[in-house]
Amino acid sequence: MPARFGADVGGTSVRAALVGADGALLTPLLDLPRSPDLIGQLADLYAESAERAGSSVTVVGAGLAIPGAVDPATGRIGSVPTAPALRGLDPAEVRLAPGLPLGVCNDANAAVLAERAYGAARGARHVVGLFVGTGVGGGVVVDGALLTGRAGLAAEIGHLVVDPDGPPCPCGGRGCLEQYASGTAIAAAYTAATGRSVTGAAEVALAARAGDPQARAAYAGAGRLLGVAAAGLANLFNPEAVVLGGGVAAVWDLFGDDLVRAVERHTMPLTRRGLRVAPGRLGRAAGVLGAALAATG
Repeated sequence: MPARFGADVGGTSVRAALVGADGALLTPLLDLPRSPDLIGQLADLYAESAERAGSSVTVVGAGLAIPGAVDPATGRIGSVPTAPALRGLDPAEVRLAPGLPLGVCNDANAAVLAERAYGAARGARHVVGLFVGTGVGGGVVVDGALLTGRAGLAAEIGHLVVDPDGPPCPCGGRGCLEQYASGTAIAAAYTAATGRSVTGAAEVALAARAGDPQARAAYAGAGRLLGVAAAGLANLFNPEAVVLGGGVAAVWDLFGDDLVRAVERHTMPLTRRGLRVAPGRLGRAAGVLGAALAATG
């Protein structure tokens, strides 16, 4: 049985598995703290996955999803703020095992490819994906093809400007969507409203489900702004589906209605007709599945 190895490099962890041609995970999803020797760790994860799969599986390629840019002209990895050791890496020079070619893809792009192939946007040829975790990422598929841009920086949705006079963003701009609607921003909004420090958006979600009005307001506000951004992208790209993925999507019930209402309010009638707006279905496996789709071989 042919399979591809997919690995998703996060800010502090790495997830990996072998993936079949139908998107099924052929081995358990490994999720480990990231090692300083990332390439060595990926080789070890590949070896462990291949051993678990056994001789009935033939691995034909490997793919890596990274939180940074990939130059579409050269294939080299560009800036990766959370994994600087990857900068400038040429995947053609890396082998996780003898004879195993490696493909590389931005993590949000990988996730939108996976949701289109196996998840909430399955079968759609035009898709916008917003992926909300610590930050906000995005991916756009137009007529079945991933939109990458000149330098691999297309669909940096988290850096759409919400308020040009807003708070500074690490990208160098001000008032980016990420500063208002990411998991980090949700936690900050709750702390600003209550004076209570929290560990992150997950803690705010627990408070919201317990009936805390300020916690609910923090999620509702993020949902509205994500919906406004999604509406603008829908008006721009005229997709069949808008998918909201990432860790925050797990609490869709806390903000999904606000997001959908904003999309309905701010899209043109013909754009809105037939548009699907839904949470991602693939959860923590989205990046791994998308990385496998990006695998060469």
